[in-house]
Amino acid sequence: MSKSPQSLASAQAIAEVMMHIGHIADSMGYTQGLKPSQWTALRYFARANDSQRTVSAFADFHATTRGAASQMVEVLVTKELLTRVPVPEDRRVVQLHPTEKALALLEYDPLKDFAAVIAALPGPEQFQLADLLTRVLKGLLSQRA
Repeated sequence: MSKSPQSLASAQAIAEVMMHIGHIADSMGYTQGLKPSQWTALRYFARANDSQRTVSAFADFHATTRGAASQMVEVLVTKELLTRVPVPEDRRVVQLHPTEKALALLEYDPLKDFAAVIAALPGPEQFQLADLLTRVLKGLLSQRA
């Protein structure tokens, strides 16, 4: 069964709205001397467990190359927002931990304004939105594989 032109137009309109939301959210991330991708990295390393605080784990999470992730980490280390901590059990592994400066900066995370708009939605709508967006994300990720 093929989809009607109306449902395709609707899907296109939804995709365009989602892109617009993404662009607005992205533009909010140019603050406090950081770029949106740097905020993403800071959030990641602040929340990750110790075994996931590596360049490789971040690259997998951020769906980027190890080289690009490494460059971003280097910028954050230079800005004194991440610190490298060697793992005593395996000298080949270096964990990345947010500094106190990074944790203080995360108090002004621009994503909080975006989250506040979502938090204003009724609980069931938040759950439905999360479910639908997760399904869309999984669909997009499966196309990339």
